[in-house]
Amino acid sequence: MCGRRTPAANLGHVSRSRPSPIPSRLVRAAGSVVWRFKDRSRTPLAGEPVEAGEIEVLLVHRPRYGDWSWPKGKTELNEPVPVAAVREVEEETGLAVALGAPLTTQRYRLGAGHTKEVHYWVGRALEPGPALRTRRPVEHASRREIDSSRWMSPSRAQSLITRRGDRRLLTELVTRAEAGTLVTSTVMLLRHSKAVSRSSWTGEEGTRVLTRLGVRQSIDLVELLSAFGVTDLVTSPWTRCRATIGPYASLAGVRPRLEEALTEEAARLDPGAATAVISDLLARPHPPTVVCVHRPTLPALMAPLQAATPSQLRGAYPGESPWLATSEALLVHVAHAGEAQVVGVETHSTYTKLLVPC
Repeated sequence: MCGRRTPAANLGHVSRSRPSPIPSRLVRAAGSVVWRFKDRSRTPLAGEPVEAGEIEVLLVHRPRYGDWSWPKGKTELNEPVPVAAVREVEEETGLAVALGAPLTTQRYRLGAGHTKEVHYWVGRALEPGPALRTRRPVEHASRREIDSSRWMSPSRAQSLITRRGDRRLLTELVTRAEAGTLVTSTVMLLRHSKAVSRSSWTGEEGTRVLTRLGVRQSIDLVELLSAFGVTDLVTSPWTRCRATIGPYASLAGVRPRLEEALTEEAARLDPGAATAVISDLLARPHPPTVVCVHRPTLPALMAPLQAATPSQLRGAYPGESPWLATSEALLVHVAHAGEAQVVGVETHSTYTKLLVPC
């Protein structure tokens, strides 16, 4: 279905290989496999194995096609894929969700040689609180598009789902649940937005401010942080980092935690202290957390994450300087079934430069 919001400058999606051969036109869409416990009083715990019979999943019925499927829809112009995912779920089901780890991307041929690429994430209902306060209202889908949304058991969903790819996503979700890796912790490494150049700044390095473009980038970041339900904000205390997460912090009503070890100067003198900030996050389950930093500190911060990442996922990390562009984020999803293990890696960036004259 088409989105019904006013298009805004947004963020992009990375970290998956493109189909081969490259299609003549790629139609990009996004959605979520949303789940909950049958026992509504039960709290999801990281690392806890969950049987399929203990959960429910959320499906939608499309009268035009007469099928049951996961809530999903096409991205708007310059809309990041994860932002489209949470928007479409809320439009089609009325439920605001936060995204967890990514699931397998679905690709299939459409008419005229086009290919549709649908990105999915594990999803859960977004509780009232900081992230929900940052969401803009959406217009619900018409009954001509979606006439029903229903929670059901995985076994019932398996019998109703029409597409084979959608059934594979259900199998993937159940497999993760039984392995204790369905509930994950999200770490978002965010490089600060565009700042005034060093050569033109006459004040102290720690007080260097954002440019007009950088301010706009920071505003555009709000929807990305919201899509993953970010509630904890950690940042270098230097001005350009605090200003980057300032719009989200203000809307969410969250006070960022300032970490002196994350400044450029501190990380140069003692990189181990900067690394420890991420190692501490890896050590235990935690709410979705953004860590806003400077380009030179990124290798030290990525090191403990890469060490916890299986070899087949390590290629998703940026491999050379500048590591991340300004206002670009590396998202790492960590499971805690036993030792911490990374189960998803993705990067996203703003499209602000395409929409605002530089």
